[in-house]
Amino acid sequence: MRSDIKVLLLLGGAFYHDQPEHREILSNLLSSKFDLSISGYPNVLKPKYLAAFNVIVDYTSWWEPTEEQCYALLEVVANGKGFVCLHPATASFMNSPGYHDMVGATFVYHDPFKRFRVELGEKRHFATGELLIEDHPITEGIMNFEIEDELFVVQGDMTKWHVLARAENHPVLWTKKYGKGRVFSIVLGHDKRALNNPSLQTLIIRGIEWVAGLR
Repeated sequence: MRSDIKVLLLLGGAFYHDQPEHREILSNLLSSKFDLSISGYPNVLKPKYLAAFNVIVDYTSWWEPTEEQCYALLEVVANGKGFVCLHPATASFMNSPGYHDMVGATFVYHDPFKRFRVELGEKRHFATGELLIEDHPITEGIMNFEIEDELFVVQGDMTKWHVLARAENHPVLWTKKYGKGRVFSIVLGHDKRALNNPSLQTLIIRGIEWVAGLR
């Protein structure tokens, strides 16, 4: 059943992250749960327009919006809107340090496309090194899973992150606060093979619900 949460999905940028199949999968997934609008242009980043949405989901790459457009996005999130950063969006808004402070990280490089294991909810005791399993509303009940994808390596101030999942010891899923807003970032989802992964789709939906305050 679709909720009344209004979601704006931003798409566009590099052709390899802006294929018809990307748009179809994300559109079908999000519209099945939320009141979805889609835009492929940064000119929608205006305070009055963004005010109509509960959550902004970013699947852009290499966008360079104007200073005013970047400021509008940062302000609405700081004032309480939810923000979700999907796979390529850690390599977007590269002209805006403030955007990457909000997201928490910036893309550095990725390994060749491959199959790897995503391990959820892992933390180690600071003194004993004992592996602990941590529940979070986004990951609760989801088992570790394998995915075919690009393994993004990112850098940022991890002291501001709540890491929820790793792959090959690299953080791939985290949450953070930005002012009054909640931010959820997941660096998975390069193409249809990854985007059709059921566990990834569940994490995306739950991440949107969490930043909207539903979890």
